[in-house]
Amino acid sequence: MTNTYTWRTAALIRETHDTVTVRFDTGGTPFSYRPGQFINLTLTINGARVTRSYSLSSCPGEDAHPAITVKQVTGGLMSTFIVQQAADIKEWQVAGPHGAFTPSDNAYAATNVVLLAGGSGITPLWSIARAIRRFTPQPQLSLVYSSRTANDIIFREAIETSGVQAYHALSQPAEGFGGRLNKLVVKKLIKNAVPQPQENTHYFICGPAALMKMHLEVLSGLGVPEAHIHKEYFQPEADAPAPELPQQMQEVLMHFYDQYNLLEVQPGQTILSAALADHVPVPYSCNNGTCGTCTARVTAGRVSMANNYALRNSEVEQGMVLLCQSYPLTPDVTVQIG
Repeated sequence: MTNTYTWRTAALIRETHDTVTVRFDTGGTPFSYRPGQFINLTLTINGARVTRSYSLSSCPGEDAHPAITVKQVTGGLMSTFIVQQAADIKEWQVAGPHGAFTPSDNAYAATNVVLLAGGSGITPLWSIARAIRRFTPQPQLSLVYSSRTANDIIFREAIETSGVQAYHALSQPAEGFGGRLNKLVVKKLIKNAVPQPQENTHYFICGPAALMKMHLEVLSGLGVPEAHIHKEYFQPEADAPAPELPQQMQEVLMHFYDQYNLLEVQPGQTILSAALADHVPVPYSCNNGTCGTCTARVTAGRVSMANNYALRNSEVEQGMVLLCQSYPLTPDVTVQIG
């Protein structure tokens, strides 16, 4: 089951004009997490409860307080509220940690680790970078970081003094690379980070979907194995075409830890939506296939998953699905959580 907490603010740090780091006071309650994981925050905004996922930017074992770093998004209800009114927030409702975007033993043992970040995508990557630096002797760490301007570089001072080899791409620069990023620029930056292809190089990617797509296409062109590429989506790409779905209600048997629920999933309804309507407390957050909080395993039947930005191909082949994107295709679907 997902652990829940009520935390208070330990410190606020203004990183840029539109980005703030919140360090949490856990009140002495133990909180264990891995670098790159995220938490779900629930706040009451204008009388309504709002939940969003935020990556932990702190490093376990190094920072005394867990922390998130939030960049204000245009039209973003939660991010705007936090950046503008964090000092007035008395309590933070927290669930987690969640996520598998975290270094494996192979990544810790890699010859090189390259971090490919865009905007606020630096937040989980900076946690990962610090963990690798902490636990790996003489790590070869490189960061390729895309931002609008030099003033928009999150953690700029920390990056400059960290010993991590950083390559910055600015879309509105005073100097350096200019103009809109393209594959040629991305490829040049990656080759600067790793001049000679290394069999034991691991890549961690997080940022806007379009930039991540460019990164993935460049790495594929360079022949980088999929197992060496680790990615975390904050937002999905453009909507995928709607799958062809049955026009009749489908029953889905949900095995949720130690209980069973028979769900009636209406045409066009996701399994997650049906579970929540039946008051099954399934953990979820993004509702767009990016965070992975609602991951489950299909043990019988067939489902269609509209979007997937959280699971590896190998996990999908093993029957893992994102319930917020999954629609039953047959009347014998069984899914398992926990």
